[in-house]
Amino acid sequence: MGWARSALIASGLLASAAHAPAVPDSPLSGRTTSSSGHFVIYSKDAVRRSLIAQRADAARTAWNAKLGPDESGARPIIIQDLIGSVKPRGNPNAVTTIFVGDGGALKVQTCLYDSSVLRGQALSGEIYRALGLEWIYRNHPLKAGKPFRSPPIWLLEALAEEDRLRQDGTPAGVYAALLQSERPPKLEDFLRAKPELMEATSLTLYRTEALAFLKALLGLPEGGRGLGSFLSSLAQEDSDMKSLLAAFPSLGNDPSRLGKLWTLAIARGSAGKGAEPLSVGETSRALKSLLDIFAPPDPKKPKTVAATGAAALSAIAQSDGGPFLMRQKSADLFALEYRAHPLLKPVIAEYRSIAAQLAQKPRKNVSRQVEENGKIFDLLLQRAGQVDDYMNWFEATQLDTLSDNFLKISSPAAPEKRRDALSLHLDEIEDRGW
Repeated sequence: MGWARSALIASGLLASAAHAPAVPDSPLSGRTTSSSGHFVIYSKDAVRRSLIAQRADAARTAWNAKLGPDESGARPIIIQDLIGSVKPRGNPNAVTTIFVGDGGALKVQTCLYDSSVLRGQALSGEIYRALGLEWIYRNHPLKAGKPFRSPPIWLLEALAEEDRLRQDGTPAGVYAALLQSERPPKLEDFLRAKPELMEATSLTLYRTEALAFLKALLGLPEGGRGLGSFLSSLAQEDSDMKSLLAAFPSLGNDPSRLGKLWTLAIARGSAGKGAEPLSVGETSRALKSLLDIFAPPDPKKPKTVAATGAAALSAIAQSDGGPFLMRQKSADLFALEYRAHPLLKPVIAEYRSIAAQLAQKPRKNVSRQVEENGKIFDLLLQRAGQVDDYMNWFEATQLDTLSDNFLKISSPAAPEKRRDALSLHLDEIEDRGW
């Protein structure tokens, strides 16, 4: 089983093309076509509809920068906003699929079920998946009832990681950690990896490896043309080393050469200038953004109430797909920890640990940990605010110029000469030059 197909099974995206749901053109849903004309968005919320259209076009621009502009009349991609509706049991927060529509035409559709998809790179990742599916089957018919092949997971993670870098940046230490570890990365292990099952540290390093791998491929003479050829081949064969080497003839069918280029791309990343550490305020805002989550009350437990922020982690972990979301959240916190202000690093590390524990044991009671860490976070912010207030006061009270009162002080008068016999004798000796 190829990399792409195994990733599809793990994420619940492997579906029969004949049974994929069509998009209802409901009169209750508004419809917007993106500026590029490549996406049709259905949503009851006009603001979200506009946001999704902009984000989709931005992802398309990044995609075309890698593979080249569309020249063969790409089919529109449908994005359906189902946020707030009942999510089918077992479904992830976003599902991208391809199916045979009316008249045998292929349709690519992305359904969004949770507002968390609109934060971070989750939405861009689904758009990249949709663009990849459209590319793979653009010139190849999809037979009804047959499973489809998705773009390789390393490509989707690489593109999403590049988006993340544009917003936050990644210190060179992440790349250095790959090269200095006891077990340097191996290309075979990387291509067989399943990031959807990784814990935070491994997932962060995998994303870095994926971006370096993409840069290594684009640096070859075939570049984006070779990458496009590789994707097109997935309509007929699995994504494996053989199909990858066939799309890049300059490698001479030599996997070891590709491995060396990949390692070199990682080394170049470690030599580059890393992102500057965030200030206390920037770190605080980034952390609050990552913890801007909501868990509705459990209808089976009348005494429960809605939870927000870090307190919602436990409830989300116990929902459908909760462990996967906790792994993703832990990875995002790990990436922030690299760039955080030293004062707040321990707080972020503790939140990351809580998310990692919930990924392993969703029903673990972490309420005390969350409460204590929240108190420490508030105290640290309070102390940092006091330090800032003092420094601002100190700077404001410094005089830029000297006072005239100090300039007007005259030199002190010379003391009177002593006239006693001993003093006169010493003066006489000094006058003689002795």
